[in-house]
Amino acid sequence: MRDQRTWLMAKFNFGPNANKSVVSGHSIEVITDILADAGLDGCVITSTSRTPADQARVMFNNIVKHGAAKQKELYAAAGDKVIDVYVVQKKAGKNADQIKSAMEKEILKIGPGKVSRHCADPAVLNVIDIAPSSISKKQLFENAVEVAVSNGKVSHFITPPTDPAYHLEIPQL
Repeated sequence: MRDQRTWLMAKFNFGPNANKSVVSGHSIEVITDILADAGLDGCVITSTSRTPADQARVMFNNIVKHGAAKQKELYAAAGDKVIDVYVVQKKAGKNADQIKSAMEKEILKIGPGKVSRHCADPAVLNVIDIAPSSISKKQLFENAVEVAVSNGKVSHFITPPTDPAYHLEIPQL
């Protein structure tokens, strides 16, 4: 753990869709250490734990922005089923709210944690997306996260362009 001065120097900004209340002190400590190791003062956290409705919204928006095929590269089979619901609903002429509702129902049917780790229990796993635009020293940041992966503080790390954000999964103690 870094000294108190480093802890206080890290600045975390949370995007409008990031639930700040579910980010544990442990996760803040892990991210603070990563930022310090990379020589960074802060970052923007764009996403954390999601409800099934939030997950449907995120998936819907990303399909609209990047296309269904691109999103299928990001998700496993469970997520692909939700993407298929989007495709079917869109072809049927449904509006955005109807499509998101159908996607949410599919997420609930499958099991939210199987669709996305963002839907996992935050008491067990904090899943945090960090805006790449907030990371000025990308290679140093990625190297610092890889060190955190090797020492078990981060269990999974995905970088752009595979994921639009830096995606970190931090097991809780």
